[in-house]
Amino acid sequence: MTGSNNENCENKSTVARRRWKILAEALQRTSARDASPDSASTRKFQSFGLLSFDSLGQDFYSVRCINWDLKVTVRLLRRDFSPTQLTGFNNTGNVCIWPSEEILTYYCLDNLSIFSGKSVLELGGGMTCLAGMLVAASGEPSKMVLTDGNALSVNNVKVSLQRNYLPMETYTRVLRWGVPDEVSPHQGKFDVAMCADCLFFDEGRESLLSTLLKVLRPGGTALVVAPSRSGTFQTFASMCRPHFMVAVVEKYDQVVDQHVQKQTTMDPYYNKNLHFPLLMILKKKIGTN
Repeated sequence: MTGSNNENCENKSTVARRRWKILAEALQRTSARDASPDSASTRKFQSFGLLSFDSLGQDFYSVRCINWDLKVTVRLLRRDFSPTQLTGFNNTGNVCIWPSEEILTYYCLDNLSIFSGKSVLELGGGMTCLAGMLVAASGEPSKMVLTDGNALSVNNVKVSLQRNYLPMETYTRVLRWGVPDEVSPHQGKFDVAMCADCLFFDEGRESLLSTLLKVLRPGGTALVVAPSRSGTFQTFASMCRPHFMVAVVEKYDQVVDQHVQKQTTMDPYYNKNLHFPLLMILKKKIGTN
């Protein structure tokens, strides 16, 4: 029986790695189409203007979210990466702070009580894990673990962490959804999980769901921010309902409304379906494994 279990684990791990490789290749193709001379991951619609960046030189920036004094230092790399390096990564691979991460960061800081005294995990945080970094800077959680599926991005976050003096335990780890050896060490250890723009890849949603179910304690909360993107957000919400109580937030507050209206009026590339992030709040049902 043990041999059968090992084979199942190996099969799941192989499938997960294959999914991440397909994602990396698809994202690089997208990046190549949208690239500009300034950045390999530039996309047409940039941001809602909720974050400010002050250059510190050598790829480092001091980042804050409007309305809060909290700041963190992050390294934003502006260079290309090969498909091999991108494998396992669930973002475009280098510099962008995506609108979903921007909204997640704002929402988290506006609702810090969610994290008070809690163990917190960020999934798919990319090269910056910015939302998790700023929540850690608040000192509210008891522990923060910042993860992504790609070692290159995790190493970059490690470099950023060395530039910050965070008031609580903060770690970064490689965590590929659906890979048992990487998910199991985190099983049942977190009160709150969060991720931004992690629903666009059809094959990734099932492994994200299984990972959330494993890492969250009974009654734990997940914050998932992503655009509707032709129904992918709603599809994931439907997948979650047997296991979680699901609430969807489409209206944030007046500050977000004003910034969204300003940027979307000025930016001809804005597409609500592709760019406006919705928030899914998942509460793990008691008795759900």
